[in-house]
Amino acid sequence: MEASMHKWVRKFSLTFLVLLCIACFKSELQARNPYHATVTVGPFSAVFSESTILNLIQDLQTDSIQREIAIYDSNSPASFNLNLRGLVGIASYAANSTTLTVQIPQTGTSQSFTGATREDSAKLFDEFLKNDRPFNKKFRKAYAKFTPIDPIAGNPNSLMAQMAQADYLIGRLSPLSGCDCCWSAQPITHQFQAGLYSGRGFSDGFDTTIVTIPLRYSYSPNRTWALVLDAPQNYVVNGRAVSIDGSLGLGLRVPITNNWSITPITRGGVGISIDLSTGGIFASTGVTSAIDYKICKYVITMTNYAGYCVSTPCHAGGINFDYHLQNFVFKNGLALNSCEGFDFCGRPLNFNLTFIDSAFTGSSLFIDHYDEVGAFLIMTRVNPCIKYDCLSLGATYQFGKRGYKGYSLNLTYQF
Repeated sequence: MEASMHKWVRKFSLTFLVLLCIACFKSELQARNPYHATVTVGPFSAVFSESTILNLIQDLQTDSIQREIAIYDSNSPASFNLNLRGLVGIASYAANSTTLTVQIPQTGTSQSFTGATREDSAKLFDEFLKNDRPFNKKFRKAYAKFTPIDPIAGNPNSLMAQMAQADYLIGRLSPLSGCDCCWSAQPITHQFQAGLYSGRGFSDGFDTTIVTIPLRYSYSPNRTWALVLDAPQNYVVNGRAVSIDGSLGLGLRVPITNNWSITPITRGGVGISIDLSTGGIFASTGVTSAIDYKICKYVITMTNYAGYCVSTPCHAGGINFDYHLQNFVFKNGLALNSCEGFDFCGRPLNFNLTFIDSAFTGSSLFIDHYDEVGAFLIMTRVNPCIKYDCLSLGATYQFGKRGYKGYSLNLTYQF
């Protein structure tokens, strides 16, 4: 029977991981690229879609346009409707002119670029995007405010939001907290956590794929107080554009009563995307409160998090990537956990149902309020050769402002 159980667990875990990989791969194939332009020359139009703004600018050169619109030449009047991952712009060449005029209303930008050729004018526009510091400041704040797929801030899959989520989850170091009267923090002195989350988010015609590796170590000598080191890492894909980010948090779980704890935490995070020409560094501090209410064979947990997150100066290649954002974050949630679910092949199996409400105040963000519901299965004593381990498998669904929808599949292993 035990051999059968091990076989079942391995098969189920492998199937879950395969589903995660299929979801990631399929989403990359179907995802919409971040940068778009509709070129109009007389009665003819052509649409260009790229993963980077540099590639889009190259698409707008004479030879590229001629492949799609044969009547176009370097003296033709042309207009360009731009969508820069959510920022809308208008650009144009007048007849017999090399001057490129660009307007991006959401950043308050109206600029003209004149080179010896139209290709030179496009290159001047590219240099302006990279090197004009006042514009870069407005550009990044506009991305956080007006676009659904910025990897640094403004949406549930961004670095800022993922940092707050990590702080919130530290409120419960074990999914069965509150079930056992012998411990309130964690069942063993040294506890490690690793896993794999894969999710997708959809808003305003764009979609995001995010893969997270949650890494955590917590030390609790008396299984009430606990020192927590938390380092989740994220891989984000929009079309063919890739971003990576991660954070490092340090927290101290302080028991107030047998069923109530608070965890002050400080965290730093960094993200970068060469494809999306952005990057950022954030620092945050906050407090997570968790209260467990044991009712018969169940535990209801109320978790509340309040934090403050601020961007910090970040220089790379002579460019300042400071987003100039300051936000207060509030996350409040309830969880229902069974303590004596049922025995499955000699292993205890329980369930967990969750609800989390997230709100950001301060600097303007594209999505500043969203909710999440989740359902999980929790199996302990997966490996009888070690003192404690716990495998959690589950799924979550998110919904929020701007028509945002998202889902994720989650696997977490503690030992």
